[in-house]
Amino acid sequence: MPCLPASRIGARVTPRAESRPRATLRPTGAHRHAGDTARRTPWVTGLFPQVNRAAPALVPRPDGAVRNKPAGSWGSRWRYLHESTEGHDMKIGIIGAGNIGGNLTRRFTAVGHDVRVANSRGPQTLTALAEETGATPATIEDAVRDAEVVVVTVPLKAVPDLPEGFLDGAADGVTVIDTGNYYPQQRDGKIAEIEDGLTESRWTERQIGHPVVKAFNGTFAQDILDKPRPAGDPARIALPLSGDDAAAKRTVTELLDEIGFDAVDNGGQDESWRQQPGTPVYGLAADAAAVRKALEAASPERTAEWRA
Repeated sequence: MPCLPASRIGARVTPRAESRPRATLRPTGAHRHAGDTARRTPWVTGLFPQVNRAAPALVPRPDGAVRNKPAGSWGSRWRYLHESTEGHDMKIGIIGAGNIGGNLTRRFTAVGHDVRVANSRGPQTLTALAEETGATPATIEDAVRDAEVVVVTVPLKAVPDLPEGFLDGAADGVTVIDTGNYYPQQRDGKIAEIEDGLTESRWTERQIGHPVVKAFNGTFAQDILDKPRPAGDPARIALPLSGDDAAAKRTVTELLDEIGFDAVDNGGQDESWRQQPGTPVYGLAADAAAVRKALEAASPERTAEWRA
């Protein structure tokens, strides 16, 4: 589920000296989430927190450590086997712990990354998510410190309220992922620059003073948990991404692959309107060919539903 009408979101990172085996995904059976009925309208699913999540179970890893994994829901569909030695465990800071931020925390920790997560209410409100996933609750500044990837997944209207210079403590060449969407009627109010034709992620870049890769913005949050598939699986879906930094887009493409999705490069930020709300690809769960076709069919004109 994307955020409101669907909470639809640097240089290449340098491996740290010590690597831990990476998780690979293996489907263990069909499972429908209890909240599937809400999917018919993408933005509805982003408005409400998930409920009734099962208590976490402790899952041993080959290195003797233990990672939390929910006993029910999405945990019953996937098991995480640390078999691959490719890549390295990146430091990832996630700003925003709503449906998209929470589920990205679940997926990135599940494949072995070092995740710190922050929200506007303080780390003390993230205890349950931390216990479930093994992520570290943090302030925004601490979540970003030394991070190689930062995910900004807050309402668009809240982006200007992020601490000034909050990315200053991130790693050199940090990749920033923007999952945001502009919902003028439903949440954000009027943003004149976007109404005048500036793409949403270009506006976000100007607020935070750093290039971004637009990704996950048209993805149903529950699909992040329910739809991962191994590479080559005919049921594997693709997500579009846009950005001006080729190295940053490679990093995001690799992260998508790790958590079970293909990526379709939509080009630079000036083309990112093709994946904004109201376009054919927004909310689409399909393979790479279908995603490319949907991107090509998009119109730059905003319909009345998506204007202030």
